[in-house]
Amino acid sequence: MPRKVRQVYTNFSAGELNSNLNARTDARAYFEGAKQCRNWFLLDEGGVMRRPATQFTTALVGETRIIPFIFSNDEVAIFAFSNNRLDVFNSSGTAIQSNITSNCNWTTAQLFELNFAQFADTVFLTHRDNPIRKIKRTSASTFEVSAYTFEEDTTVSAGGINKTTAPFFKYADGTTTLTPSGTTGSITLTASTDTFVSAHNGTYIQLGDTPKQLKITGFTSATQVTAQVLETLPNTDADADWAEELISAVRGFPQAVSFHDNRLWFGGVRDRPSAVVASQIGGYFNFDLGTALASEAINVAIAGDKVNEIRHFVSSRNLQIFTDAGEYYIPTSGNTAAVTPSNITFLRQTPYGCNRAAPVPFDGATLFTQKNGKAVREFVFSDLEQAYKSTAVSVLSSQLIDAPKQISMLTGNNERPEQFAFFLNSGSNENGKIGVFHSIRDEKIAGWTMWETKSGDQFHSITALNQDLFVVSKRVLPSGTKYLLEKFSDTDNVTLDCSTTTTVFQKGTPLVNGGSQSGSVLNVDGFTTAPAIQETFTIAGNATEYTITAVTATSSGHTLTLNKTLAATPADNAAITIVDGFMHTVNAVYENTTQVNAVFGNGSLGLYTVDSNNRITLNNAPFPTGVRVGFNFTPILETMPIDKEIESGPLTGHPRRINKAIVDISEGLDITMKAADLSSKELIIQQVDFTAGTDLQSVTGKKEFNFLGYSKSPTITISQNDPLPLKVLGLAMEIQFA
Repeated sequence: MPRKVRQVYTNFSAGELNSNLNARTDARAYFEGAKQCRNWFLLDEGGVMRRPATQFTTALVGETRIIPFIFSNDEVAIFAFSNNRLDVFNSSGTAIQSNITSNCNWTTAQLFELNFAQFADTVFLTHRDNPIRKIKRTSASTFEVSAYTFEEDTTVSAGGINKTTAPFFKYADGTTTLTPSGTTGSITLTASTDTFVSAHNGTYIQLGDTPKQLKITGFTSATQVTAQVLETLPNTDADADWAEELISAVRGFPQAVSFHDNRLWFGGVRDRPSAVVASQIGGYFNFDLGTALASEAINVAIAGDKVNEIRHFVSSRNLQIFTDAGEYYIPTSGNTAAVTPSNITFLRQTPYGCNRAAPVPFDGATLFTQKNGKAVREFVFSDLEQAYKSTAVSVLSSQLIDAPKQISMLTGNNERPEQFAFFLNSGSNENGKIGVFHSIRDEKIAGWTMWETKSGDQFHSITALNQDLFVVSKRVLPSGTKYLLEKFSDTDNVTLDCSTTTTVFQKGTPLVNGGSQSGSVLNVDGFTTAPAIQETFTIAGNATEYTITAVTATSSGHTLTLNKTLAATPADNAAITIVDGFMHTVNAVYENTTQVNAVFGNGSLGLYTVDSNNRITLNNAPFPTGVRVGFNFTPILETMPIDKEIESGPLTGHPRRINKAIVDISEGLDITMKAADLSSKELIIQQVDFTAGTDLQSVTGKKEFNFLGYSKSPTITISQNDPLPLKVLGLAMEIQFA
């Protein structure tokens, strides 16, 4: 006799699970997760909602990385880095300042290796191969990029050169000596072995056990340079006790930067990768060690069985240090006192290592990507153990993590309390897709989903700006690859990626107003709504197509400036025919794109072709404005293989049929459900029949699907083909088995 059991999914909070869990029916996550969870938002309550779509804001010059700049609650900006260039945009994606090139020393290949730290109106940029740069806000609409330079001590000067407060390090092996030709003025320095390169010119040297500073002013050979003595030398003896600038064109530059305890911190210099230096307290350009007073600079290195390359700092209750070989922190006395030259120490906590994507604070912890790029770990302090722990939070969804190159975090607000971390993948399997992590630690809720855009396109960069999430998308069009700045939006009518809104061009019954007209100007009347630039039309008796380039209102109608000279004198009162009902032009976003989707209100209008003039023709009827055009994406939610514990054990391996499935929908307009190896069902909750002024109402409640056939491993897939709102709260099934 066939038997029936019931299986209920009350939530999907575990998100998309690794296929290795297909047999783990004993795991809690099995019945709270999914085999696929693509293009959904995981809700705190356990349901899923179609992810926000993106609005097009502006076209970019090429490959671009974006980061946030937050000057105040009311004044924020997006920094957009491209090859040797910086552009600044506001929170709407509108340019504040464009094409800043002075001192922009980064290349396209370096964009995602840049690290940054902000203090007030200034952002400090670091890269291990580039001199440090700072970006300063000089007004609400102007920013300036300049070289970072260490403070000079003007009380010590000679030959027009001041003493530097830069950090130093003894790079020489201890056997190489330097012999000065004199004790003051301009002298010659002679090395006992090949030591100098041309890049040493302009750098500083400290000589002697009581360091005296010199500045190299000329390069002669590998063993000889000229130098200006800034502090009188005691003698002209050969001396093996000497140091050079820690940070220079010779030795490389820091890759890690942070503000912590009112100091500016640098780390990960190319030739001294384990070194950590910190400025004097409040003096962010002064790294002079002085006499090791509590307020003076710090210059130390992580000691260990091997060299640790410092990649990132995170300022939290302690200064967290992420290297290629492990995770450290700098403790303070009682976790309250400031770090000083005399108490600084490094405590190694975990041995995993970090990749080059900068970690982010999240829900009381720090999220970072493990060195291999295949796992995300949570670095969190345990009050019980008085130490940091590093737990893999992606172990159940490891397939969604593939060499992230950028991490961003979006905090909740009063309207939406959810917190999310976004991991932009760069690996070959999931390149350009975003692994999205949702966690509420106190509730022991954690889950992953994947966001992806139209097939063939990729997300290229991502950043959160207060409550807004921006991406740079890489759109592959027939006319070439475009990089576009887009903004995720969860407003009801934004359900398409890279979307913008059309305007109507057919308005009234326009006629030629006055005969004997010639040239590229035409007088018309009969428009119920004013014509607009880029509208295209023909005139009765003349097959030539004209495009409006300028419009001027007159007492009797409008004067139109055209893109070409009139082919012939038009007849008075000749009818003007709009060539297209709609045109969509947004800086060639859809240039030569084969097809786009169109949505009006809550109604999908289907797919439309974009012509060579970047237009779409929806209909010749006088439709209202506000048709949204963009690229559709498909949300897919597939359950784990349907299983159930019965008295004799799990149903695994037993042929079974899903008699019916009941999906609990909120704010849905259409939905498709299918069962693996079984029949498919499509429920169109409301068939879209577009009529001017119509806005369909979404449906909320339980909807039932029936299926036929048997399978040994059935799954239920919920998807949506049309770009419409959808929220799924739960799923119940009646399972029949022999």
